[in-house]
Amino acid sequence: MPERSSSHSRENDSTGQGPAAWKRVLVVQHDDDTDAALIGDAARRAGAELETCVVTRTALPQSPDNFDAIVVLGSADSVNDPAIASWFEPELGFLRKADQANIPILGICFGAQALAVALGGRVERAPYGEYGWKVIDSTDDLVPEGPWFQWHVDAIIPPDNAEILARSECCVQSYRIGPHLAVQFHPEITEQHATEWPLSDPEGLAASGYSAQDMLDITTALLPGAKQRADDLWHAFASNAQTVTPS
Repeated sequence: MPERSSSHSRENDSTGQGPAAWKRVLVVQHDDDTDAALIGDAARRAGAELETCVVTRTALPQSPDNFDAIVVLGSADSVNDPAIASWFEPELGFLRKADQANIPILGICFGAQALAVALGGRVERAPYGEYGWKVIDSTDDLVPEGPWFQWHVDAIIPPDNAEILARSECCVQSYRIGPHLAVQFHPEITEQHATEWPLSDPEGLAASGYSAQDMLDITTALLPGAKQRADDLWHAFASNAQTVTPS
């Protein structure tokens, strides 16, 4: 793909193009069964081309400057696991560079946790895991109450200068910091994810209180609304970045 010119495409946000002004979006992926899916579709519908880097296999670009926005996806790993340092430390450095360059980051689940760690927050073990479809307590229209799909055991303690946008009884569900938006839940969820994740995590499935078939059936029923919420979240992410990112 051709590189961007020095006139960053986000400068066009003030014209009312909104997320359509983002042409190159980097997707930071960790696991084969955790792809951008619905959130990637939302980005494409808004005019973006996606480039995916699976960081457990391939090094990230040296600089984030050739991208208009970055999406960091979930992972079965914990950000606190020292065994992932070989790829996670470079990822943290990359996120810090993107922050310094005011390139908007959308962090999803592990990605939201990674963004918190990169910018001065931390991650702790949650009092309990959250699995399946949950309604959250939102204080901002950027992140509606859902329902959103959850699959995690860790909890985010955002950086001090972050604004918390949503919570559950368990933990922080969303925060924003500068042009970045982070969500603990999975707006990218599809029927494939709802099939594969419970199979790979039987303890999580048992904790959910549902059978694998029930989880899939519920996801199938909620998928039309989930697609719309993914679109809405992408536009909210872009809208937030537009209001705080200098042109």
